[in-house]
Amino acid sequence: MILRQYASNQPYLLFILPVLNVLLFVPALAGLSSIPAETVFPFDIINFEMSNYPLAHAALAWLLITGGAIWFNLVYNRHEFHTAPTFVPALVYSIVSALFYFSCFSITMLLAQLFFTTGSNRLLEVFRQKRALDQYFRAGFWFGMTALFQPFLITLLPLLLIAVTFTRAFSLREYVLAVAGFCFPFIYTWSLQYLFMDNLEFYLFQVKFSLNSITAWEVHSISELSIYGVFALSNVFVWQNLAFSGDRSSNKNRNSRWMIFFLSLATTSAVVWGFMLMDTVRIELFSLGIIFCLSYWYTNYRLSLFAPFIFYITLLVSLWQMLEVSGIVPVLSF
Repeated sequence: MILRQYASNQPYLLFILPVLNVLLFVPALAGLSSIPAETVFPFDIINFEMSNYPLAHAALAWLLITGGAIWFNLVYNRHEFHTAPTFVPALVYSIVSALFYFSCFSITMLLAQLFFTTGSNRLLEVFRQKRALDQYFRAGFWFGMTALFQPFLITLLPLLLIAVTFTRAFSLREYVLAVAGFCFPFIYTWSLQYLFMDNLEFYLFQVKFSLNSITAWEVHSISELSIYGVFALSNVFVWQNLAFSGDRSSNKNRNSRWMIFFLSLATTSAVVWGFMLMDTVRIELFSLGIIFCLSYWYTNYRLSLFAPFIFYITLLVSLWQMLEVSGIVPVLSF
């Protein structure tokens, strides 16, 4: 059983991840001459510039996903989400990141995940610190970098303020430094643009407000809709698990579980916010929160009968998505 192996303390299992992530090259090797690229956000120019180099695109994605999986696993174990070291988070990070990579082929999304993991690490370091000004500023900075590359994740700013309120007694300086850290990446970007570019227009997203449009769902294939359904169902079970496992954990673990809930809520809000503003479903924004949620749920898979079942469904859907993108199987839609 895959989850049982990765939940054990066997570090050599991390060496399997680079081999697993080689599957990212399948679409490029299957004959895709150009990987689809969206240029909705300013830094999506990275995706556009690399879209004509599928192998380089896949190689960079492989590096970011593999490195991100190892970094995420270190953060997860460092903050005692589980009573013993586990390597399930690295496996989940690789699978979910690859799944969303096949959905949008976005390098900026993978970069945002690295920034998000680093910011979460800084935020989790606050627990029982006498002085947390530095941690809050650094957390704000890395969350700001995340929002700079994926602007709808500006929802991380209210999350950051909620986290300050939840983890510490009131201190105005901590709020100010958290907000200042979040704003710094934007200020630096605008300053560099002013110095080195003639075009001073810097937009985050183009607004097209809609509450009742159905067109955004009609363009998705059955495999993509299956992904949405699997992750929505997973979230229900994860939040239930987070709510009713408090009697088996330490104070630090309970604090970390609350952070998982807040992070998941922020990324879910970003998807809803994106749908309302741009009439499009950018489900990849959800990946940052669902990786934390699924890592916690799958690591504690013995507490839920559904966790292994959903895990293998996710594997099948990931394979289905890869085969569709590669053109090996036809795309099915309504």
